[in-house]
Amino acid sequence: MTRTTSGLLLERCYAYADAPLIALEAAPEGLRVAAVNPAYERFFGRDAAAVTGIRWDRALGHAGWLEGVEAALHAGEVVERTGVLDAAGKARWCRLVACPSVDTGGRVVQAVLTVHDVDDRVAAEQAREFLASHDVVSGLLRPGQVKDNLAAQLVRAVTQCHRLFVCYIDIDKFGAFNQTDGFEAGDRLLQQVADRLVAAGRDASLVSRIAGDEFIVGGVDATGDLDMLEVGQQLLDELSQPIAFGAFELRLGASIGIACFPDTAASVDDLLQQSALAARTAKERGGNRVHVFNTQQRTLLRDRMDMGVHLRGAVARGELELAYQPVVSVAKREITGMEALVRWRSPQLGLVTPDRFIPLAEDLGLIPDIGQWVLVQACQQARRWLDCGVGDFVLSVNVSGLQMRGQQVIEDVSRALDGARLPARYLELELTEKAIMGDPDHVASLMRELRKIGVSLSMDDFGIGHSSLGLMQRFPVNRLKIDRSFVSAVPNDVGAARICRAILGLAHEFGCTVVAEGVETPLQLGFLERNGCEYIQGHYLGEPVSADGMLARLRNPSLRTADQGNRGDAGSILLVDDEQNVLRALARLLRRDGYAIHTAGTFQQAFDILGTTEVDVVVSDHRMPEGRGTEFLGKVKETHPRTIRMILSGYADIGAVTEAINGGAVYRFLTKPWVDDELRKVIKEAMARARRDQVQRGATGPVADA
Repeated sequence: MTRTTSGLLLERCYAYADAPLIALEAAPEGLRVAAVNPAYERFFGRDAAAVTGIRWDRALGHAGWLEGVEAALHAGEVVERTGVLDAAGKARWCRLVACPSVDTGGRVVQAVLTVHDVDDRVAAEQAREFLASHDVVSGLLRPGQVKDNLAAQLVRAVTQCHRLFVCYIDIDKFGAFNQTDGFEAGDRLLQQVADRLVAAGRDASLVSRIAGDEFIVGGVDATGDLDMLEVGQQLLDELSQPIAFGAFELRLGASIGIACFPDTAASVDDLLQQSALAARTAKERGGNRVHVFNTQQRTLLRDRMDMGVHLRGAVARGELELAYQPVVSVAKREITGMEALVRWRSPQLGLVTPDRFIPLAEDLGLIPDIGQWVLVQACQQARRWLDCGVGDFVLSVNVSGLQMRGQQVIEDVSRALDGARLPARYLELELTEKAIMGDPDHVASLMRELRKIGVSLSMDDFGIGHSSLGLMQRFPVNRLKIDRSFVSAVPNDVGAARICRAILGLAHEFGCTVVAEGVETPLQLGFLERNGCEYIQGHYLGEPVSADGMLARLRNPSLRTADQGNRGDAGSILLVDDEQNVLRALARLLRRDGYAIHTAGTFQQAFDILGTTEVDVVVSDHRMPEGRGTEFLGKVKETHPRTIRMILSGYADIGAVTEAINGGAVYRFLTKPWVDDELRKVIKEAMARARRDQVQRGATGPVADA
């Protein structure tokens, strides 16, 4: 190539001054650089003089993807290639366009190379491809990608007899961190969690963020010897290591569930579903722990899935029905209302109780439809009862937390009342404590709107959630319902007795009445009555019945009062002693003063009497086969605080008796043998004190323990 020809070529090349250009000329040893434009010098950081005369590929840095370009040019082809070049010490994606110029004999005599900078374009395309397969927050593969990778590993596990496991990780209390530190800080924390999950040599192709603060980590157990609890604990230990976050260190806890093929899972879907359920079990047990899915849970899960298949469409197929359990006034022993309880009569599964299918309906998102059906049917039934001539009742209907989302419940209640022509005063809505406390501001607003309609409201399952006393005053609740888990343990369980009395006191302070659920025995009824509970609900005074059965009860609402004890005109005394001759002698002595006398040879007999009979004074021996009288009376103080309690014994444990008296468990200590007149005098004083306390309670409500 002559200088003139080269100059003419460069003049043409300068028209593309923004792109690096290289003019080539043919030589015996191959194409060499004849000239470059200033854009080449700027882009590659090399002077024109330094590259003039060298082989063309050296001017581009000997990139491997340039192989074959010269041969194509000699064949008269226009060549386009894309690859990475060294641009002034920085690797950049470039697109090379090479155009040959041939003579009349078809030989290549010169060529022009154009280099286009496409680094930004390639980076954008790579970013799009990355985001299509990776989570933007954590940088981990998306769940779909990991699921495909797990499927491939499952095939290998089958052919090579390996185990495949999935750990489902739910970060504990991450929502609170988001609320206090913001979502940006939460994203940074999730990035650090992701880094830890892959930093210990785990296969990153099996690690993903499922959603929010939940991750999965897959793994292969080639030997079959791994202990899954140890695998999960190692993960938990890694996550619990301190994380530097600004000026403080943060320690994370997590609920981790693990499922394993072939132990319990038969597919990738099984692994994901079972590990998620195991993680939920770990969280329900307090969090910051590991739970491995087991065969028993597999059976329960299979039953749950089968039930879910049949439950869908149960409302449309007319498979639901209502039963009604009476709510009884403790003071009047009369039925004052009822709770509507939904039952599912499945053609395949038979009669299914709500404790089995309601939680499943909530998980499947079916509960709003079921709740609306119950509301409509209950209101229509209440209207039919009114048309039959009974009208002194309140019908309670449960409302789930899902129904309280948005404003739909207001419209549903209004439509149900209007459709049944039912006055709102006959309807009470029961909201669980969990549902109320989940979004207190929104729920309080809905409750105020419902009260404007005219329905009454109760808080169900009170005591098992996380009620805030500061929030309680904002909720326009008419009644609290004590959860059956507490009622079933009274009166003998001191803790349950304290909780029940505390709930009763709290409710009365807020101007609410109380319904105790799950009353099964006269002992429980007696305890609740003595502690001021207004209403009870349970099998002892009424099992759930059909609508017709409930109508019959409403027409005759009074119940028998045989369970009420006779206190006698002068009061009631319980004598506790393991010696029958002592009990007979005391009974003869004290009966002359007009007291109703009850005797017990054991502490258990004494508690049975206290549970069914209103007792004013308890007199117990100190040395009993079951233990010390001071311990027994200390328990009586907790479960029946309105009694006056005394020790009558020939054995004096001065320390124990003094402690009991100082602690308020024992009013007086009397010795055997007794002097009749002195004993009668002390009993008379104790009875007078009991009567004064009763008068005070009648005027001001429950008082402190004697």
